[in-house]
Amino acid sequence: MEHNKGFIGRIIDEYKYFTTRPWSLRDVGIFWDSVEDYDDINDKLYPYFKRFTNSEVLLQDSISINYENVRSVLDIQTRSGRGTKFWYDKFTNASFKCVDFSTGLLNKAKKRLQDYKKIKFVKTLSSSFKLNEKFDVIICYETVEHVYDYEVFIESLSNHLDNDGVMILTCPNISWEIIHWVTAIVGFNHSEGPHRFIEYRKLLNAFAKSNLKVVGYNTTIFLPFNHKMTIAWDNFLMKYLHSVIKRMIMLRHSFILKKN
Repeated sequence: MEHNKGFIGRIIDEYKYFTTRPWSLRDVGIFWDSVEDYDDINDKLYPYFKRFTNSEVLLQDSISINYENVRSVLDIQTRSGRGTKFWYDKFTNASFKCVDFSTGLLNKAKKRLQDYKKIKFVKTLSSSFKLNEKFDVIICYETVEHVYDYEVFIESLSNHLDNDGVMILTCPNISWEIIHWVTAIVGFNHSEGPHRFIEYRKLLNAFAKSNLKVVGYNTTIFLPFNHKMTIAWDNFLMKYLHSVIKRMIMLRHSFILKKN
């Protein structure tokens, strides 16, 4: 398993992931296939579940949305299906399409969601993927940083969004690159594999080029630990720190996007 490599092996891998340009979505898929303990690791991490709960609050604060009217949802890089499960229980009238670059993660998602109806699973290895349909909601959690041609990928997302649809997109803050690198080397977390964290302004430029406007935004997580005390402090910082400071130091950008 990728996570169980020795210390030196993890250093070599992280150097390779950090310096190799370009990479393909096939490379990304091969990497995620190697992370067999993906759920075991993320079950222990408070920031992992925060991406779902925070994005729902941000969505409700940003736009007026009737969950019952949502009929189609795209979960792009669904991983093991937790995001689909989270939203499936809310968008009760919707059909879901789960797309990933990894056969291993799609199999994990199929297993998690085996009792759920109205879900289809698709593997893609193209940043300019085409599904020949549009969606009321697109969810894209921590994915754009894994796509080398991220501007092409964001354009594809926009092309699949209905004119009145909404997109939830999250990604790591570039300031946390070194922290992810170190936690992977010491074995606290799994590696990010092939990726590059993207600057906030470059994300905004990519959205604008793809005819997307930001209707909601926040940043979360400064203390990525599971202890009740640190979670309380983390919530305090999110509430009271100035927005500019939060954008600079917190772990995750979360965006709510609509078509211009």
